[in-house]
Order: sequence, then structure tokens, then C-alpha cells
Amino acid sequence: MTRISLSATMQLISLVLAFILPVSSFTNVLTLPQLRLSQRIQQHSNTPQSSRSITTVLPSTTQDLTQTTLSDTTPNPLILHTPLPPQSFAGAVERAITNRFGASPAARILQSWRLLDAGYEHVQHIQPTGASSKNCYQHASSYVPSLSVKKYWENEELEWTSKLESHYPAIKREFMAAISDAQSLEEQGNNVWAGALTNDAAGYGVGWSTLVLYDRGSWDDENTKLFPQTSRAILDCGIPACEVFFASMQPGSSIAPHSDFTNFVLTSHLGLVIPKQGEKRCKLTIGDEEREWQEGEISVFDTSVIHEAVNETDETRYILMMRLWHPDLTEVEREALQFTYDCLEVPELTSDDPGMVFMAEQHIKMLRSVPELLTEDVDVTELIGKKKKKDKKYKKKKKKSGTAGKGFGA
Repeated sequence: MTRISLSATMQLISLVLAFILPVSSFTNVLTLPQLRLSQRIQQHSNTPQSSRSITTVLPSTTQDLTQTTLSDTTPNPLILHTPLPPQSFAGAVERAITNRFGASPAARILQSWRLLDAGYEHVQHIQPTGASSKNCYQHASSYVPSLSVKKYWENEELEWTSKLESHYPAIKREFMAAISDAQSLEEQGNNVWAGALTNDAAGYGVGWSTLVLYDRGSWDDENTKLFPQTSRAILDCGIPACEVFFASMQPGSSIAPHSDFTNFVLTSHLGLVIPKQGEKRCKLTIGDEEREWQEGEISVFDTSVIHEAVNETDETRYILMMRLWHPDLTEVEREALQFTYDCLEVPELTSDDPGMVFMAEQHIKMLRSVPELLTEDVDVTELIGKKKKKDKKYKKKKKKSGTAGKGFGA
């Protein structure tokens, strides 16, 4: 079965968030010819699996945001309430969502899917904190209607944040032990510190890279073995995550203002190594609101709002980064969005043949299974520095990960 990544999947629906990966190229696609959803799916399906990420579906070009002025947009009611052609793949996904979750409970997800197919771009300006309002707006091509938008969410609003912060000492110890032997980490891990996949994404800063633990609802088997305590903490704290990964930012680097184009997925950072903490030289700006990363503290924000980051120090910054379902989504809506990801990865889920659907569901279960390792007590120091014996005949081919251009649910 053909598998489409959650990253491309998320930007094909308007969901994901995550899920992650991170930096996507900012494009004023209101001025570009729009590809129909079916064309974008076909375009993505023709992309080698090793080059896919959640951000690979929509066309993109890098623009100087200081020269871009966008007006607020409102969805066309006709698009919101008109079913897609049943003979198309997009229509088949819509029908499958309706059959599984009901037209009323999944109404906003169905509307999101229709808006995506129509090439809708949501722009909404928000109240600036200070005098400057230049970047105080949301820009989302992956858009679920009527979700609240604000630059930062307070931790008190999200119960899991205090739980994860309590795991910070163990997470940092495990992380520092792992990166202390870069050669072993590279040999044993999967796509360790992967960078941008496209020139557009790289245009926002080349000093940013990731090490993925969880993506598209699937755990990375190799990397979770190297970070079992961190992975277990994510599970134990009940974090509504689409993606989880470590992210590094090189000394003297920056990420230019951009949107991740998805309003139904929030982003969260747990500071691990923050150089020159307290000097405001390593910081993140959402809209016009600037905050410094703090070690051991979680921040949650909306990256469909224009944002940027900078590391003005001479040391590398490290964080644990998570893509999260928006808190306003109902449980049914989250499941419907995840199901849409699944349909894009395993299209047979939309089949009218019950046998084919059953086989597709079994495949999804396999992809979503939690590694047995995460239920065991394992010290990362027992894994790092030791060569893993692998039968070359059955050695799993590593997938490339990183940040690509703008796509669904970036």
C-alpha cells in the first residue's frame, strides 16, 4: 500500500499539525494559480517516499513579508456546504468521513476538506500587543472554521504542560547523554538532525534541524530506542500530539517570518539547552509578541500566526518540540482529521470493498502501534555507544525527514 506522510497529509486537509515538520515556506498563494486537491494528491503521490514530509503538497515561493499585504478572508458558504464530486478521491474521503463519524459531528472537518479542495486561503488579523501590527495575522491554507486564534496559550489552560515539565530533569539527562556521543547517535538513530528538504524551506534559515520521535501518529522505532524516557513521558502525560521531535538551532542563525499554514495544530516547545538564558538573545516571536526560551519550561503557541526565531549566541539551542491538536477540536473531529491522514497514507480506506477496507485498517493499526520498548525500564546509556547488531538482509531502509515546502497541515 502507498503511504503518504502525515506532514503532507496535514497540509492536504487543514488539520497538524504536526504534525513536524516545523518550518514551512511562506507563500501568498492568493496570487498563485491554485491546484485542485486531486492534482495535489497526485503530485504528492509521485514524490519519492524518502522526500516526503507534511509540508510537500501546495506550490510555494518565498516572499518578503515586509512587502506583502493581505486582507482578511471569509469562507464562501457555497463551498462550505456543497459536497465534493463522489467520483473523485477527495469525494471518496469525504464520503468515508461522513459514514464513519456522521455529517453533523464531523461538519467542520468536511468543510475544511472542501475549502482545501477549493484552494481557500484564510487570513485573519489579530489584536497586536504593542504598536506594531505588521505580522499580527493568521494565514492558513489548512483551515478548520471557527477555531480560536491567539499568539500564545497559557500553560494553565493545558493540563498536560505541568506534567511534562515535571519530567524535564530526566528528559534533559537522557538527551545530553545521547548527544554526548555524536557518532554513535548518528549511526544508531534515524535521520539524526535532518534539515530542510527544499530551497524554499531552507530560505527561512539553514541552521535549523530535527530528530524525530513521533510523526503521522507513528513512533520512530530506532529513535525511541535511543530516547525511551522522553517517549514514555509523552505517552504518560497524555499530550495530544501529532508530531514530537528534538530541534536544534545553530549559533548565529535565524528563521525568517513565516506561517505554518495550519490552524488546527498548535506548536509547543520544552527548552532543553538555551544559551545565554536571561539575555534575550535566544528567542521566539509570534505576531508582535517576543518571548525568550527558558530551560525546563513549556511554551505553547499558534504557528499559523506569522512567527520568527533567532539564536544570537555562539552556542547551539536545543528544544523538544511538539505539534498538538487544537484544544477547540472535539474528540470526534480529531479522530476524523487523523482518519483523513490515514486515507492519504492508505487510500484503500475509502474503498467500497469491505475486504479491502479491513486490510487497510490492519495496515493502519500496524503503523500506529506503540513500541513495546516504551513499556519497559531502559537506561539510554545502555544503548548509546553500543553497536547494534543488524542482519543486513533485513535492515530497514531509513526514511528521510526534515522540513519541506508549504503543504497541508504543516
